[in-house]
Amino acid sequence: MLPQFRRRGIGTRLMDEAEHRIAERSPAAGVGFGLTPDYGAAQRMYVKRGYVPDGKGIRSNDRYVEPGDCVTVDDGLALFLTKRLD
Repeated sequence: MLPQFRRRGIGTRLMDEAEHRIAERSPAAGVGFGLTPDYGAAQRMYVKRGYVPDGKGIRSNDRYVEPGDCVTVDDGLALFLTKRLD
C-alpha cells in the first residue's frame, strides 16, 4: 500500500517482534493474506521467513472454498500459513 516504505526492513522488524511475543504463548504463529497481486510483497516475505500453507486450502470471506465453488477474487480470498517458533 505504501511502496515508498518497502524494502527498508520495517516489516521484518515488526514480524520479529510479533513472533517473539507469540512464542511466549504458543509454539506456532499463523498468518493469512489475500491472493491478489497487491499482497505479493507480503506473500514473499512470509515464505522467506519460513511460513508454509496450513494445508486447509483457501478461504473466501471466512469460509473454506470447496472443490467446484465459484468465488470472487478480491480481498476476501485468502491463504493461511503457519510457522513453528521453537
